[in-house]
Amino acid sequence: MALWDTTKTVLKYTSPGAWLIAEGVERAANAVKAAGDKDAAALSDEVERQNLTMQFAKQQARVEQELAIARRIDNAEEVEIEEFYDVSGKAKIGLNGNIQTEFIEVGASGEAQRVTKRVYKFRGWRESGVEQSPG
Repeated sequence: MALWDTTKTVLKYTSPGAWLIAEGVERAANAVKAAGDKDAAALSDEVERQNLTMQFAKQQARVEQELAIARRIDNAEEVEIEEFYDVSGKAKIGLNGNIQTEFIEVGASGEAQRVTKRVYKFRGWRESGVEQSPG
């Protein structure tokens, strides 16, 4: 267990997002183990609670990732960013009928498109916010 604790401590200071995930996994395992001794309803409640906890940890990890990128942008001598986001969709619902022939037709269709590309390239380091000249 000492190795696991050491690993978590290192992660806490080097990769906060990974540390949050490791903490969440450990807590989830302990909680499910404790709930396993109870009835199925308690276990189901615990699983639902753990799902919410993991979603929260995932959001925190995303925030930490964005902060780490922002810090690296601040410290980079040269930054190249290329982002594409296009999330679009269409939906159609229709009703068609004829009273004389007792014909009714209901239809639904949908279409979705998702394009995501995110490329960051960092070169060099600036110290104290002052650009260093190459070479």
